Amino acid sequence: FCTVEIDIQDNLNACGTNARIAGDIYTEMNEQIEDAEVMLHNMDSETFAFDMTSFGSYLFDPIVMNTDYEISASKDLDYMNGVSTLDLVIMQKHILNIQTLNSAYKVMAADINNSGNISAIDLVELRKLILGIYLELPSNDSWRFVDATQSFADITDPWPFVEIIELDNVNSSMMSNDFIAVKIGDVN
Repeated sequence: FCTVEIDIQDNLNACGTNARIAGDIYTEMNEQIEDAEVMLHNMDSETFAFDMTSFGSYLFDPIVMNTDYEISASKDLDYMNGVSTLDLVIMQKHILNIQTLNSAYKVMAADINNSGNISAIDLVELRKLILGIYLELPSNDSWRFVDATQSFADITDPWPFVEIIELDNVNSSMMSNDFIAVKIGDVN
């Protein structure tokens, strides 16, 4: 007889994995966002996977372990959702320093032209949207998605903000990759 020792290794991860990447997308007021498209970018193989949020959650299962990933979200529909002339009034009070916006997310929502600040130009752009001159904003998406772990030193100046979650060398499930959704133009 003879003794043989066999060492089987999965160097190319052909056997798969049970690891998952997941998270939630919600507003500052904890309202779950439906139908946001979430993209998972495998940085090693330059491949992409997509998921749509259901009840504000997304899931990528299975994933390749020991790989770097980037997660981003988008939703570019219904620009007028939640937008009214009251938003114009609130933005004008902020610009005139009568009553400043009280959260970084509201400040982001007021940056209609995506310039990294709030000015009278943002009022003009939002007014054009409300009046139907614009069907969509020429320089911004309807929604922006911010890494929920980001903190702001100054809520009146949240720029630049992080819209991509980077995961380095994922070797186990990562289930709390959350985004805060910001509806552009809806500051109230």
